Amino acid sequence: MKTNNREFIKLKYMTIIILLLFIVVYLVGLSRDIMFISGIFLIGSLYFGFYQTVSHLYHEMREVIAYASDDQQAIIKDGDLGLLYDEMVRLKKRTSAYEDVIQQEKNTLRQTIEDICHQLKTPLTSISIYNDLLLEGEIQENYFIEIHQQLEKMKYLISSLLTLAKLQSSQIEFEFEYQSIQEVIQLSLQSLQSLIEKTHTDIHIENIQTCFYYDESWLQEALSNILKNSLEHHCTHIDITFQEHQQYLKVFIYNDGEPIHEKDLPHIFERFYHTQKQQGVGIGLALSKEIIEKHHGSIQAYNANDGVVFEILFPRYQMNNKLKLS
Repeated sequence: MKTNNREFIKLKYMTIIILLLFIVVYLVGLSRDIMFISGIFLIGSLYFGFYQTVSHLYHEMREVIAYASDDQQAIIKDGDLGLLYDEMVRLKKRTSAYEDVIQQEKNTLRQTIEDICHQLKTPLTSISIYNDLLLEGEIQENYFIEIHQQLEKMKYLISSLLTLAKLQSSQIEFEFEYQSIQEVIQLSLQSLQSLIEKTHTDIHIENIQTCFYYDESWLQEALSNILKNSLEHHCTHIDITFQEHQQYLKVFIYNDGEPIHEKDLPHIFERFYHTQKQQGVGIGLALSKEIIEKHHGSIQAYNANDGVVFEILFPRYQMNNKLKLS
């Protein structure tokens, strides 16, 4: 078996030299006493070389083991032991990364369970109160309507949470197709047509036919949630414009509703986060953000021109894996 460890290479050459010297002494034909003394000296030298090599390797192995058990700072080795050390370093980093991921998933799961319990508490309490009133014989039609509304809220909440959890754990496969941005925007507006008519909101869309890769059904849901959020904030005008670049496409969704408070802007895409005047359960924008990021894009919101702008960035070319910059 080949090796590139310096100590073993030195020992190999030392053994060859000693054997050659022993052969030379034998061929010269010296007396038995001289040959005996020479043999003892050569064998002793060989033993000393073996001892030094093994002792040195033993101490280096202890250093590598000490590093692996976090008892010592990083060290640099060469040869076969260096290769072993490098593999241990990689294994240690990989294990540490896995531990971080597992801990993060545990924290996410705990937070999700806490959020679900907190969000379900209110509708369950309302249903329980109305149920007690009905059991006492106090029957009114609005009680049934309220119970029905709370049940619908719970159904939407559970469905959205399950969808969000699947997206965050990458359990959903997207079917990316090269399509025009106009198609998905029109579909999003159609799904909100009744709300648009109810609020009498004027919507203007810039005429552009730029195409990129996206999953139509999922991106429609993301854009619908953003548009619905704008419509629910009592805006009278929504303006959808675009900015084309060679590598990416920017979508700007502006509404003239009341600006978002500065302290709320960094948190509006967090699930269950509520502004003072926000309606709903506070999960729509979080769902939109997750879907857009699964399209390798990004989203941000900011106040401009006495209104709110949602700025979305999409890459114009298909990507198989999300790139994370460190």
